[in-house]
Amino acid sequence: MPIRLWNLAETASFLNLEEKTVRTLVTAGELPCVPQGNRLLFDPEEVDAWYSHQLIRHLAPPHAPEAPPRPLLAYCRLETMAPALPGRTKPAILKELTALAENAGLLYDPAEFLEALRKREELSSTAMAEGIALVHPLTRDEYTCQEPFLAVAHSQTPVFFGEPSGIPTDLFFLLCSPDPQEHLQLLAQLCQLATHKTFLPALRQATTPQEMMAAFSLLP
Repeated sequence: MPIRLWNLAETASFLNLEEKTVRTLVTAGELPCVPQGNRLLFDPEEVDAWYSHQLIRHLAPPHAPEAPPRPLLAYCRLETMAPALPGRTKPAILKELTALAENAGLLYDPAEFLEALRKREELSSTAMAEGIALVHPLTRDEYTCQEPFLAVAHSQTPVFFGEPSGIPTDLFFLLCSPDPQEHLQLLAQLCQLATHKTFLPALRQATTPQEMMAAFSLLP
């Protein structure tokens, strides 16, 4: 089924920006757009990927999403905490992260979910300079996952995951919500925690899922 394009108002609402700001981004060639005559139309997948890239690169325009409706810990389970992920390559890490969610009974179609992760990474890496990656699927709908979730994994060996400066990644957050706004809220909050002085070190030092869960208690 072809994707229904968003109009200017729908895109501005999704990005939590004024319409004139969206127009400015389009004129500057920053925001992908599908012009049709005098109308500006937008591919939802491209808009979603563009904005998540802005957040991850700390380039988000004004009015970033508010905090998610629940604390981050409420999106976690012991089954989705992995203190010693064995993968040594990007494809292996993506498979192992998908397996975490699958084994917790959170996915409808694991193979489709994995492909959506790969497609998102093909657009631009979700790796950040802080040695973390905020992995998420390119497309999401009500059949993507059973419920919104956050999985956290620490790899035994740092992996080159595509961070632009070549910095290896050892801490992976896998997030998914079928609701676009909740997804962006989760992504924005995790981006804000990228330089947290105690949270990330605690996750890296954890040796059990329980210790990884406990690290969330360090958050404000």
